[in-house]
Amino acid sequence: MVLAVRVVGLAADGSNFDELIHTLDIAAKGVRLGGADRLGLKVGQVIEVRRKANKARFRVVWVGEPGTPRTGQAGLQAVEVAPNFWGLELPAHGEKEIAEIMLHPATAIG
Repeated sequence: MVLAVRVVGLAADGSNFDELIHTLDIAAKGVRLGGADRLGLKVGQVIEVRRKANKARFRVVWVGEPGTPRTGQAGLQAVEVAPNFWGLELPAHGEKEIAEIMLHPATAIG
């Protein structure tokens, strides 16, 4: 599901970012973002994601490599997220499979 989100944090080069980008997939325990290539994300860093008046913290678990099908994408794992952060009813069925694909995309492409 595509939703607009604001992401705030520190880029790999030490500069601050505060950018409007979008989700590609959402699960209770993670999210896949699109438009993330301009952020300078690095695996392991924790960033803030804002949706309307809600704020949450996510850890970057993968960043799409340039020239691959995942260019511009990033997989984030929830660190500190309120239960209704997204303002959506997320299905419980398939949560493990969806989260696994978002957190480990290499195993899903083939």
